[in-house]
Amino acid sequence: MAVSTLVAVGGIGLAFFVFLKNPRAADDIANRFAGLHRVLMNKYYVDEIYDATLVQPIRIVSEDGLWKGIDVRAIDGTVNRVGEMVVGSSEILRRLQTGSVRVSAASLFLGVVMILGYYLWR
Repeated sequence: MAVSTLVAVGGIGLAFFVFLKNPRAADDIANRFAGLHRVLMNKYYVDEIYDATLVQPIRIVSEDGLWKGIDVRAIDGTVNRVGEMVVGSSEILRRLQTGSVRVSAASLFLGVVMILGYYLWR
């Protein structure tokens, strides 16, 4: 416990000396060890590796596969086709439903004749 405390106090003292008392020393060390400085400043490139190996593949699968493939094409496509079928069938049914009593009576008469004809021919 004493050793870890001594190392921590030594690190704090070194940081105090390098960054507060002699800031040019910090710049000299950063220039002398530029590669190490770059790796430490970029946090060992952990975020970049994580983004390239996990985030981007999940984003690509989510956008291209799940969203554009399943949601847009399959689900939205099915809903839109059902809507188009309703519109198409309503075009036909709209012509039959005119509101005219004569047309309704003629349709009823035609239906009765067709049912009677079916039973008579059978």
